[in-house]
Amino acid sequence: MKRKKKLSMLLTLLLIFGLFLTACGGGGKTDKTSSSKGGSSELAKDQVLYFASTADIPSLDIAQATDTTSFDVLYMIQSGLMTVYNSKTVPDLAEGMPQVSADGKVYTFKLRDGIKWSDGSPVTAQDFVYAWQRELDPKTAAPYAYIYEAANIKNASKILDKNSDLYGKVDQLGVKALDDKTLQVTLETATPYFLSLMAFPPFFPLKKDFVEKQGDKYAKEPANMLFNGAYKLKEWQHGEGWTLVKNPDYWDAKHITIDEVNYKVVKDQTTRLNLYNTDKIYDVGLSEEYVDKYKDSPEFKAIPGNCVFYMKLNIAKIPAFKNLKVRQAMFMAVDREGLVNTLLNDGSIPARFFVPKNFTFGPDGKDFRDVAPEGYLKDDKAEAKKLWEEAKKELGIKTLKLEYLTTDTPQAEKFAEYNANQIEKTLPGIEFKINKQPWANYLERSKSTNFDVSAGSSWCPDYQDPTTFLDLWTTGNMINSGKWNDKHYDQLMAEAKALGTKPAERWKKLQEAEKYLIEQAPMIPIYQSGDAILTKPYVKGLVYESYGPSTDFRHAKLLKH
Repeated sequence: MKRKKKLSMLLTLLLIFGLFLTACGGGGKTDKTSSSKGGSSELAKDQVLYFASTADIPSLDIAQATDTTSFDVLYMIQSGLMTVYNSKTVPDLAEGMPQVSADGKVYTFKLRDGIKWSDGSPVTAQDFVYAWQRELDPKTAAPYAYIYEAANIKNASKILDKNSDLYGKVDQLGVKALDDKTLQVTLETATPYFLSLMAFPPFFPLKKDFVEKQGDKYAKEPANMLFNGAYKLKEWQHGEGWTLVKNPDYWDAKHITIDEVNYKVVKDQTTRLNLYNTDKIYDVGLSEEYVDKYKDSPEFKAIPGNCVFYMKLNIAKIPAFKNLKVRQAMFMAVDREGLVNTLLNDGSIPARFFVPKNFTFGPDGKDFRDVAPEGYLKDDKAEAKKLWEEAKKELGIKTLKLEYLTTDTPQAEKFAEYNANQIEKTLPGIEFKINKQPWANYLERSKSTNFDVSAGSSWCPDYQDPTTFLDLWTTGNMINSGKWNDKHYDQLMAEAKALGTKPAERWKKLQEAEKYLIEQAPMIPIYQSGDAILTKPYVKGLVYESYGPSTDFRHAKLLKH
């Protein structure tokens, strides 16, 4: 889209709506057919793909990227120990699976022979140590530093804690290079999803001397970057598009067929569709008004998504949001069924939960959502009105004027108007002023807590575990820019973390935490994404991942047409 993280936006709803905050795609679906009816199975002479994105890339620094547009590019131009393919975590720069200690706390990775940076120098274990320490360094101010706590890497939480004796002492992080080709990682507790995290860009390596030589210019232009992934960034015309080319030094280059990939930034849906119909782009997401027209086309795909779209409430800025009844009233005032049927029409489903359906499964093989398939609370305008009237009396207010921050695409404006109208009509006295911002501006304002209600937000999974969603709302998490701080929720998540060797108990604790989160309503989930996509019949092997890169073309090919 991402997509996300994950769309975002390459070709999923994240892409389509350009609203969203971070990383994912569809449901791990691959286009495996060899040719269209009457078409050729012969490869095209020029293996070049063309796509459209609704947004430019905000950042290609692995320590600063937070959105799916950025991550989707990083997945293609950089590599880590592991990667995601067909929704499975498999070795990338690592030579096979790691050796794991009996207690599940120590992972030892061997790097492949001959892996290189694009300047010809070797990728070493020390490159991982440097990148990970840089991510946690307070001077870096990496929004995703918390992910090291989520990974339970030794001392990560203390290094990030300003009240700890280890604050900022990144050399105490539980990672070390035993030699140039051997990386050892020590965890504080067994972590079932640790390998999945190793495929996420914040854990990718960096070459220290190159990054430090670039200084503030690092990752601002192709010339200020080194690459070790399947592709290199050849050109980046900020605001207009970018071009990737095959990296001949990538360890698996012989299995990469596509030589070049071109992205054009196109915000308007009708323009993107016109480009698709004239063969100027090869893949396009459909907004609701086009789904019925194209759903019978052999080029149409409906892909289930794992992103949850939500409204974020700035509890630190708006005193009324500290009142639980206000938050619950806003939650219940939204007509989710009407939204997905009227504005989406693409397989998206109402979300009264934060961990999506059909994403992650427990030790008993059951979906995380099985305990509460429809989530918690409900769409109930009568109850919403009652709670709002009680809250107004408690707060001594008659009106609540709010800025509704969103992005500047036409689809985003529709969403904003729909949600604002639902809440204003149901809760008399609430008034919204919609503020549309370009994607990069939106991200910056959302990260810096400069909003009342932020509704260009979605979350797409970074790894395959409920904590990729639930960790966001713990106290101090940098993604939790609405500053909801709740000791009971923090305690539930801490207890789940301590149950790493007791998967059944851990699962129940995480389900308890999600129930509490939703009932407290520090944010308002709206829907779980679905994606309606058209793909040219001569483009084969695209993978729409359930986590990791939204659209993976590393093993795609272009047929003669």
